[in-house]
Amino acid sequence: MSRLAFAPSRYLRTVRASAWYDLLVTWPFALPWVFAGVYAQLGAVADTFALPGALHPLNATLMLMANLLGSVVVVWAIARIAAPTRLLGRLDGVARFLFAAAQIYAVTQGASAIVLGFTLFELIFGVLQWWPVASSERANARALQAAPAAA
Repeated sequence: MSRLAFAPSRYLRTVRASAWYDLLVTWPFALPWVFAGVYAQLGAVADTFALPGALHPLNATLMLMANLLGSVVVVWAIARIAAPTRLLGRLDGVARFLFAAAQIYAVTQGASAIVLGFTLFELIFGVLQWWPVASSERANARALQAAPAAA
């Protein structure tokens, strides 16, 4: 199992990459005037591909929930970009599994299947952030073993 473990530096790059993904995908959710356009585009994509489920008309409550979600995720992403740690990665992994579960539940209750595009990334980053991480000592020992012998 230790061979499959992430080196600590690679794990932190994964935490940071997941944060960049979150920032790029969710910043439009934080701003009402941007989210309205994004929501319309999601509806158009769902219609184009005749995806099952409904994308309900945008109303003030839905907008509020989207803006709150977007605001929190943007701040959380900035924290992980600025100072990624194993703890933040593990916590983000938990959040991703919770998000995925909520998204899957929503689709089973009639929400548009377009949500599952987001779910895929939640699951991928959730698994990666719960992947084993080698201890620093083991990572250093492997690096030394892999280095060519000096002449």
